[in-house]
Amino acid sequence: MNSLSRRRLLAGLGAAAGLAACGAPENGRPTLVDGPVTTTTFPRFGQVLRGPAESEPIAAEAVEAAEPTVDRSIVATAIVPVIQVFDEPGGALTHEMPNPTPTNGPLVFLTTENDADWSQVLLPVRPNGSLGWVQNSDVTLAAHNYRIKVDLADFRLRVLERNVTIFDTVAGVAADNSPTPGGNYYLTELLAPTTPDTVYGSFAYGLSGFSETFETFNGGPGQLGIHGTNSPETLGTPVSAGCIRLHNDDVSRLVTYLPLGVPVDVA
Repeated sequence: MNSLSRRRLLAGLGAAAGLAACGAPENGRPTLVDGPVTTTTFPRFGQVLRGPAESEPIAAEAVEAAEPTVDRSIVATAIVPVIQVFDEPGGALTHEMPNPTPTNGPLVFLTTENDADWSQVLLPVRPNGSLGWVQNSDVTLAAHNYRIKVDLADFRLRVLERNVTIFDTVAGVAADNSPTPGGNYYLTELLAPTTPDTVYGSFAYGLSGFSETFETFNGGPGQLGIHGTNSPETLGTPVSAGCIRLHNDDVSRLVTYLPLGVPVDVA
């Protein structure tokens, strides 16, 4: 089946240097996109905007009291220059993480547990799935109801909102000799190539996970990502070194509404 004919967008709907799987030349690495992207206007390559879509702010003291909502995620965004991460509330210091990040973007975490003073967060570090605790006084909290699910065997990427699929598309996945590790990740940053027509395509989301094949890749830490491609004919095949590839039209649509901190389940 032709990759274009397999893409479908459901009714109602109106990326990091060193990402694994890409093999881009030095001058093709993405740079931070720090601003909203509309459905009708996309940034030129290398243009820096003010930020991707935002989540709905939520007060720390309201997290526990809030009524449950379907598949709600709470995202913590650093507001201090260095975030201290602890093994438990008030426990031992395990990490100190700079804000902004090395790509000059906001330091964002997906939370897994919250109370009035502390949040447990998924960390964008090795080993994949690492957790830690941050103080709510060092972050702002916001909520959204999006989730991405990647089915490696079926070459599919789906976006769900409140557990309802709103976007479903064909994807290129990792080759057998450099598999994408299954697990639970989140979107950490949104980037765009500095030059057109690269293997990153029009946009690249960085993920909180890392390749288990490459300790480093293309001068970076082997970070996983979801990005476009200049070879759409490879979609629906095992082609990358770890990243998830989408048609440029698809990833350009996603950046118009997906905020950072969206959970990404890879299986």
